[in-house]
Amino acid sequence: MRRTVNQVERVDFRLDEATLIVAYMERLAGAEGGWINLLPQTGDDDDRPTALGYLTLFGGGGRGFTMCTWIPASSERRGRVQASLGISHVTARRAVAQLTALGVPLPETWFVEQDHPRRGLVLRLPPDEAHDQVLAWALRATTALSPPRPISRWRADVHLPGVSRTAR
Repeated sequence: MRRTVNQVERVDFRLDEATLIVAYMERLAGAEGGWINLLPQTGDDDDRPTALGYLTLFGGGGRGFTMCTWIPASSERRGRVQASLGISHVTARRAVAQLTALGVPLPETWFVEQDHPRRGLVLRLPPDEAHDQVLAWALRATTALSPPRPISRWRADVHLPGVSRTAR
């Protein structure tokens, strides 16, 4: 039996060091696989997990922090799937209106797939959207939806496309 194993690379960065994350986005987009989780770091929460638990996804039991996930476009049996950007947050309100009020409006060409007070915001991105623009907006939006704590830096957990291995 073959199964896919993903390698995860953790990258701590500041806003002025975001070009490294853009390079990872280009790499994953070329491979049409993997994903990147982005977490704001406030100094006291550096080792929190980037996996969303059952209660966060289905019950709205947020852990008090905001996380953003970018997934590259891919080809599947049913056709092309656009890149997506998701933000899990704990504001208990719809995010699009809140972001607009905070001066971080959605780009006009982006499509809202989900905007739920508990399950978060999911956006579909056009194929020609530049990675640096997506990342810049994602970091601004995640900051805006985060609890009001100073963000000292960011952490990216880059899930590289899996390698097929034979299970024993």
